[in-house]
Amino acid sequence: MLMRSSPPGLRADTELDDRHLAAWTAPSVTQRHLVSYTVFCCDHWVVYRRFGTAVAGSVHGGVGIARAALRDLGEQWERALRTSSPTAHAWGLLSRRASERRTAPLRGLHHLLGRDQADALVLRYKLGLSPLQAGHAMGLSEADFELLRHRALRDLLPARTF
Repeated sequence: MLMRSSPPGLRADTELDDRHLAAWTAPSVTQRHLVSYTVFCCDHWVVYRRFGTAVAGSVHGGVGIARAALRDLGEQWERALRTSSPTAHAWGLLSRRASERRTAPLRGLHHLLGRDQADALVLRYKLGLSPLQAGHAMGLSEADFELLRHRALRDLLPARTF
């Protein structure tokens, strides 16, 4: 079992074992990319599971969302590695998977905001992640995450006329 800490300090090795890793590994992940894909999964599992749980309203639903998104990523891992940000690519897959299972309050939030803006608010205020941790999860710098979060908050405020 790989022992690795993600840059924000959340550890996946406390929850994962080889059975979980085998369940994620898609047939299209080549042997030469298997290590990088496995490390990515370990680094992001905790946040993905917590995000899925917050969105679905249940641990079981959250685990299902996170696993499905990581399986989707495994199917596209080589393509993701060729993007400017594999983490942002992966976040898009997770966010789309989560959109299928949102609770009513989160559907309302996503109706008012763009998907990334709503996800930023969930990461920051529902999960309590720091801007560095949330940005890392979404494939953004801390400053870009903060800009996204501020725009989301601004867009939620009622329009003022003077």
